[in-house]
Amino acid sequence: MADQSRHVTQKLQDHDQSAAPPSSLRLTGKFLTAGAAGTTLLVLSGLTLTGTVMALIMATPVLVVFSPILVPAGIVVFLTAAGLVFSGGCGVAAVTTLTLMYKYISSYVATKKRAYPYGQYFSPF
Repeated sequence: MADQSRHVTQKLQDHDQSAAPPSSLRLTGKFLTAGAAGTTLLVLSGLTLTGTVMALIMATPVLVVFSPILVPAGIVVFLTAAGLVFSGGCGVAAVTTLTLMYKYISSYVATKKRAYPYGQYFSPF
């Protein structure tokens, strides 16, 4: 029952004080695990780079032969994508502008309607 009345911070402090410092065996295990993981990732990175270079070497003659077709096709695809992005951006800008105008005009009309019954002079500027 006394353990339940203690605050969480007191329990954490007691736990930190009772924890033993890490042994050299635990540190060695962490070092070996990190070294193995790092070595594995380095080997995989090297294999990926080698495969990419080999694929590029094999694909170069094909790219040179088809370049009269691929270059104009790439330009057309780029211009089409740029046009779609530009038109979408213009549409978003138009919707944003219309929304802001609607909010401004509706608040202008609402303020004018509130001021009219009391005979107050209203100027938006």
